[in-house]
Amino acid sequence: MEKNNKYDVVIGLEIHLESKTKSKMFCSCLNNADEKNPNVNICPICMGHPGTLPLINEEAINNIIKLGLSLNCDISSYTKFDRKNYFYPDLPKGYQISQFDFPICKDGYLDIRGEKGVKLIRINRIHQEEDAGRLVHMDNDVSMVDFNRAGVSLIELVTEPDFNSAAEVINFVKELQLISRYLNVSDANMEKGEMRIEVNLSLKKKGEKVLGTKVEVKNLNSFKSVERAILFEIERQSNLLDKGEKIIQETRGFHDAKQITLSQRSKEESHEYRYFPEPDLPPLEIAKERISKLKGEIPELPQEKRHRFEAEFGIKDKKILEIFIENKKFGEYFEKVTTEILDWMNCEKIGENKYFDLIKLSCNYLTSDLIGLAKGEITDFSNKISPENFAEFTILVFKGDINSKIAKIVLKDMYDWGSDPSHVIESKGLKQIDNEEEIKRIVKEVLDCNDSAVMDYKKGKLASFQFLIGQIMAKSKGKIKPDKAREALSEELENIK
Repeated sequence: MEKNNKYDVVIGLEIHLESKTKSKMFCSCLNNADEKNPNVNICPICMGHPGTLPLINEEAINNIIKLGLSLNCDISSYTKFDRKNYFYPDLPKGYQISQFDFPICKDGYLDIRGEKGVKLIRINRIHQEEDAGRLVHMDNDVSMVDFNRAGVSLIELVTEPDFNSAAEVINFVKELQLISRYLNVSDANMEKGEMRIEVNLSLKKKGEKVLGTKVEVKNLNSFKSVERAILFEIERQSNLLDKGEKIIQETRGFHDAKQITLSQRSKEESHEYRYFPEPDLPPLEIAKERISKLKGEIPELPQEKRHRFEAEFGIKDKKILEIFIENKKFGEYFEKVTTEILDWMNCEKIGENKYFDLIKLSCNYLTSDLIGLAKGEITDFSNKISPENFAEFTILVFKGDINSKIAKIVLKDMYDWGSDPSHVIESKGLKQIDNEEEIKRIVKEVLDCNDSAVMDYKKGKLASFQFLIGQIMAKSKGKIKPDKAREALSEELENIK
């Protein structure tokens, strides 16, 4: 249980993001997360062969600066790289090139949805380092090493211990993932290891200022794993404290199958890594002009887009809003549709008071029917239905030229064949019946076949009227507007004595 009456939960995060670069951090080897064959994207530099010299990837530095600016960080004018010394089978050099005392970004923040409204999460630092390789554990208790990932540009973000619940952590991580994707600095795909979360969690008695002993939890490769690991660790530490036992400062791993954390090793302190300046790389000076240029390249970010979509399109439904925000290309498709709708309104001199009604109608069909046709896959649908055609479809529904039943038929045909709605309506004979004589003929045929319902209506049974309307709509295959059907039926019933 996350909620308890005895202890305050305190959480800080360490987040690793693989930077979206063509080559690795210090060599020209390909950075390809989709490579299936092991040990093909390697060279003497990323394998740490003696006598080789690293070279700084400029694209990676630009990426981390853009991320730092988007998270309200101060960008250092002076930075340097350091060697972080430790032994692990997937670390070919025997050390990692990282940053210790002069990170590129520091003292930032990000606003998230907290338990009591908007909450500011402080970011201690964002620094640049290189990734390790990947261990592949075989069935025969043998582990193999794939070094394709070794040397890939890795962004490490460290927060202050400002989180008090699993929900807050998830909100932060999801927003960071979105920001990374909007900036195009990382795909942040957790399944591919492009975004990895480490949770530092401690408990302290309610109201106390002194923090408890923190435990680090690794191996968190999904939002679900992050949430479950936090909840398990809160319960585990609570039980130990209730028994009067001490919390050991250690590193634990999350076991997905068992949904528990397991002890791995005692937690290292920074001095244990024996940091010292990287001798093969000079200090890096970042000019103000460069920072200013990169700041100008930052696009509209998720939170800015949320505020704009709410104000500009009147979207109040948070679920619909998040569909557009979380799927950037789909949001762009929606905006193209709204532009076409607005152009039509201006041409037809439709009052602005109808604008939000049209947009709401468009949102409903986009986020329910269209996504349903795509079997839940959300993308830019331009290759299926052009924004112009979708806008026309929305307008036809809005004007009442097609009813909801026919609309589904038309939209499916548009999706399957890329047709424009007018062509679908014409070719399938779905056009609304506007001819008054034709409407009267259909009404009379229905009345002739339903004498008992007519008699019941004459006796005052108003439900019979709705029954007859249903029969008219069925006979016309929904091609008569309901108001036209009601008007014609009322007139014919009046003529019956």
